[in-house]
Amino acid sequence: MNNLLVLSAFVLFATPCLTHASSFYDDFNDNDISDWEARCASAQWVAESGYVHGNTYSSPAILAPAAETNYFNCIISTRSKGVHAFGLAARLSGSDSGVIAYVSPDANIARIRQVVNGNLGPVLNDISENFPSGVFYNLTLTCQDGDISFQIEVPSTGDSWIFTATDPYPQPGKFGLLMGDESGALWDWIEVSEQASASMTWFTTDDQVSGDGDMCLEQGETIELAVEITNNSDYTLNNAFGILQAINSDLVVMENQVSYGNIAGMSSTYGAGVFTVMAPMVTPDETYDMRLTMFADEGYQKQINFSLPVGCGTESDFEDGAEGWNCGAVSTGWASDWHVSSTRNNTSGGLYSYKCGSTGSGDYSNHQYSYLESPYCNLPLYGDCSYWSWIEAQVLSSTVALDGGMLQYRRLDEWIDLFFVPAYTHSIGSGSTGPFTDNTEVYSGTAGWTEYSLLIPDSLAGPGAVRFVFGSDDAGNREGWYIDDFSITGTSAAEENTSGAIPQPSLSLSENPFSQSVTFLYQLPEAGDYIIEVFDLSGRVMQRLPVDGTDQQNSLVWSGSDISGNTIPSGVYFARLAGTDIESVRLVKF
Repeated sequence: MNNLLVLSAFVLFATPCLTHASSFYDDFNDNDISDWEARCASAQWVAESGYVHGNTYSSPAILAPAAETNYFNCIISTRSKGVHAFGLAARLSGSDSGVIAYVSPDANIARIRQVVNGNLGPVLNDISENFPSGVFYNLTLTCQDGDISFQIEVPSTGDSWIFTATDPYPQPGKFGLLMGDESGALWDWIEVSEQASASMTWFTTDDQVSGDGDMCLEQGETIELAVEITNNSDYTLNNAFGILQAINSDLVVMENQVSYGNIAGMSSTYGAGVFTVMAPMVTPDETYDMRLTMFADEGYQKQINFSLPVGCGTESDFEDGAEGWNCGAVSTGWASDWHVSSTRNNTSGGLYSYKCGSTGSGDYSNHQYSYLESPYCNLPLYGDCSYWSWIEAQVLSSTVALDGGMLQYRRLDEWIDLFFVPAYTHSIGSGSTGPFTDNTEVYSGTAGWTEYSLLIPDSLAGPGAVRFVFGSDDAGNREGWYIDDFSITGTSAAEENTSGAIPQPSLSLSENPFSQSVTFLYQLPEAGDYIIEVFDLSGRVMQRLPVDGTDQQNSLVWSGSDISGNTIPSGVYFARLAGTDIESVRLVKF
């Protein structure tokens, strides 16, 4: 009998995926596990007679290689036998958080679930079947980006099952043997194979050829879509190419194939061309699902789903609900208090705003790390993002905060910090038990309704979303953070730029290209707080440099380091003076 069971909202690995030779193998024939280490719950582990034996009265108990063998996309296989719960672990971080998969013959259940800080976390998926006892199982745990697959085979009976889940926090990490409340499990061998993996790490939209040039896909326009692909493994993807399709027929893909050549391991490329996508005149202003399928030699195939919005900007005063907005905890184990509230309001004649805090005028929760995310939309070139805020959050002083909020932007999955005007008022104090690292800039303290605005950086023009992130420590609360009258709109700056006029004020460089450091020369529109932002070609922020705004004309030396203090690699970058309508300047480091 061969039972095949698939439980998921999607089909995982429906097409061949490139798999390389074993990256790790141990058959335990030397009866030596001195180079392995026990993780998470306490357990007894011993190697004898060519097997690893384990028993524990706790859960989860994991045995992992002591060496720094971290994998992201991989296939982990083993031959194992047990009584209550035995299986495999993957993506285990230094803080003992990751994913486990196991079968339990005495409970007739198999599960994929999270491990969080060494403890059992949420169940991601499970199946209930009549699993046989006292027999060997072949177990295979496959991790492919956010997709997890667990295959269970019983060679002696011919039974097999497979089910899937989504990893909510995919990360590189260790693998290992897993058991829980187990009186006697054993493993014959373990093998790990790393997989090549292409991911979409950035993309740009350009409507200058057939559109108004604001980088937004609108009705009747055709955009050139340039997609950056990253190979996240150590193996080269040979003769790679991508084919683009629109899941919804309201969009038309006119140029659907781009060659990416050979993509070396751990490298990124935009390929040898661009895709083109057209939105007919009757296309509604909403978000559309797209699918990019990557192909390479040896049967590699990977489907990448993403979205393209049609239209320009978005506005919400929350008076008619909050369509397209979503909120929740940034990561598991943290609280979230975001909700539509009638307690405070900024809209003229309005009733509602979004609040991070308890209902009514109640205080926000301890241990909060929560977000409020705007609809996914097009941010126009030379556009403006603005909102109104009311805040009461816990502080230590006029500049140091215990709790507070900040803003971020995303195009795909990576969030980039944003800096609005007025600037952040506080920084998080050292040793906080909240989610933010020491010295993170936030809005905090007490401030009535205030309008905040940001000129959208050129490199971020196009699809994206903005989110408000609030964090609190484990002691002390205040009323919270209210957001109202949010808008992303275009400006006339694009038209001014096409006229050939030189934008004022100005930003220039002392030398270009540069090798070690460069001096920015700037002319400010007026005295105040400004920031020079440096971006790479994909639009990711590399550095933010506060400007001395006491003198409207001044200079600033940059050492060529990124936000983490590391020297940026050679390449092409862009810099702009945030809070002004100055065009970005191109700089080259060699």
